[in-house]
Amino acid sequence: MQPLIDPRLFSGLSTYQDVVVAGRTVRQGTRDCAARWKAIAPYVSAAGSVLDVGSNFGWFGLKACEDSPHCVVLSVEGDERSARVQRRVLQLNRSERICLLVRKMDSRLAADFARVAGRFDAVFCLSVLHWIRDHRQVLSALGAISTRLLIEHPEAEESGAGVRRIREEIGPIGPYLKQLFPQRPVRCIAAFPSYRDPRYSREMWLVDAKPDAKDELSSGLDVATLMKMTPSWPPRSWWRRQLEPWSGLTEQASTQIAAPRFSGAGLEDGDRQLGPVALGELRRQLQRLPEDRLLSPERWCSLRTRRLAGAALRGLRLRS
Repeated sequence: MQPLIDPRLFSGLSTYQDVVVAGRTVRQGTRDCAARWKAIAPYVSAAGSVLDVGSNFGWFGLKACEDSPHCVVLSVEGDERSARVQRRVLQLNRSERICLLVRKMDSRLAADFARVAGRFDAVFCLSVLHWIRDHRQVLSALGAISTRLLIEHPEAEESGAGVRRIREEIGPIGPYLKQLFPQRPVRCIAAFPSYRDPRYSREMWLVDAKPDAKDELSSGLDVATLMKMTPSWPPRSWWRRQLEPWSGLTEQASTQIAAPRFSGAGLEDGDRQLGPVALGELRRQLQRLPEDRLLSPERWCSLRTRRLAGAALRGLRLRS
């Protein structure tokens, strides 16, 4: 019998997360995903928006959608190979509540998320912070737009995890988080043996809501802002079908329509208004989305150009 997922997709990749299709684990990961979910599930709302940073193969986003039938997930993965696996997993599971972005997390992207969601009910940063160079700015920006942050992090003594300099900058994760969020409850909720070396643990920390914060669910993701980020999933055809109620509206100068939002129920009217110019730009962005590949041609060319420019700059620095 042919495998559901081409094994070649995993070539050169570490399989951190389980790969699940239709409720069945088709490839076992090195991390205990189920135990981690048991620890963080009580802090994930039944509805609202979840941001999964460094989402790997998308296991936690899928689990959030399974357990929380009205939530929507913004899944962010910077590694193209891992994102390609995740896109196939989302396709096989026919997931329509997870939006995949192939983006490397940094403070500029974190600032953009304020325009995408306004607010997230939960943010997952699971064994990813030690890869992010501007980690303080990223967490500060995410903390400003999230009710809760769930952060898994290795011990400082564990070798080979992320970037050593970044781990040294962060130090013990508890004091680091308490310094970064002095007005919010911060506590360790679980610890798991490291898959690299079971002598060390990966602690799971919760940055909770401020004691006086109102318990209000987020209302989904702003579609016009998402389109500018060229999501890799759902495919262009799905977005086109979902946007049909908006596509028939006139583009007369006086037209003002409710901006669509990506929610657990599909696309719904949001709070802000779109004029004819913004509506036209939304339609143009829609045409640029990929249908059956990870990246649109424009996005692919942009990434390759940046990499070549970065390599050339590094070469000049080495010679100077």
